[in-house]
Amino acid sequence: MLITLRQLQYVIAVADTGSFSKAADVCYAEQSTVSQQVKVMEDRLGVQIFSRGNYPLKVTPEGQRIVENAREIIDRVEDLIKPFKAPGKPSPAAAVPAR
Repeated sequence: MLITLRQLQYVIAVADTGSFSKAADVCYAEQSTVSQQVKVMEDRLGVQIFSRGNYPLKVTPEGQRIVENAREIIDRVEDLIKPFKAPGKPSPAAAVPAR
């Protein structure tokens, strides 16, 4: 099972914005890409992360654990690359909205 950092970023963005389209804007991606990649992640994990049908989207109880872990993972990746990042160059996790 492979979960990508980008998928984690999309999940965080959807959780923060409550919308696939707003998350796509924040992540500089297409709405269909964000939606598809979140669905791929849900299928791989066998868990529904967001309850669809209501807006803003709500994070399911299982999804809350995933979002919290995703934030920790992205934070750790940021800590890993920070010493090597060139000044003024955005980090790979920069597309994730601030909490």
